[in-house]
Amino acid sequence: MNQQECSSGLIKQVELVVIGASSGGLDVLITLLQHLPRHYQIPTVAVLHQRPNRSSGVPEMLAKYTHMKVQEPEDKQGIEAGNFYVAPPNYHLLIDNDRVFSLSLDAPLNFCRPSIDMAFESAAEVYGDKLVGCVLTGANSDGAEGVRYIKRYGGHVLVQDPAQATVDSMPRAAIAAAEVDEIIKIEQIAERLSLFAEGHQA
Repeated sequence: MNQQECSSGLIKQVELVVIGASSGGLDVLITLLQHLPRHYQIPTVAVLHQRPNRSSGVPEMLAKYTHMKVQEPEDKQGIEAGNFYVAPPNYHLLIDNDRVFSLSLDAPLNFCRPSIDMAFESAAEVYGDKLVGCVLTGANSDGAEGVRYIKRYGGHVLVQDPAQATVDSMPRAAIAAAEVDEIIKIEQIAERLSLFAEGHQA
């Protein structure tokens, strides 16, 4: 760490958080939102495996537990602070180079649409070391390849402690895929994200 980094305590500013979750994910996202303070304004994207219908009701449910604006983004919608975005059911959610969302009906990847891997990979290519990826409970390995991408591009990865996860397959797959930064409980993930929102280094 150079002198400037020591004096400021900052290396990079987190500009986007992307979360992947599957089985048991809705309850864990609620817990996460309940623990995020009002000063948390980092735009956050949640890719949650849902049944392929257009009336999931997930944004409305999550909105009850947060100060953030919760919504399913539309194609070519810009990414803004203070928003918590939920991938629409049956669409891949990607991020383009100009930092807008892109919705895709490409074939499912590893039986998943939306694919956590695809969201992680596109976000890593755009945000690089300004990205934080979080892998939460889930019954498959979606997100593991995306974790490799995030680390390759210099981003930070938090994984829910498999012992706390409703289903531990997805956290364990992420841990096996790359050298993740922290393996912690969901309440601690909220604490880390809160620190990032205050400008602490990732």
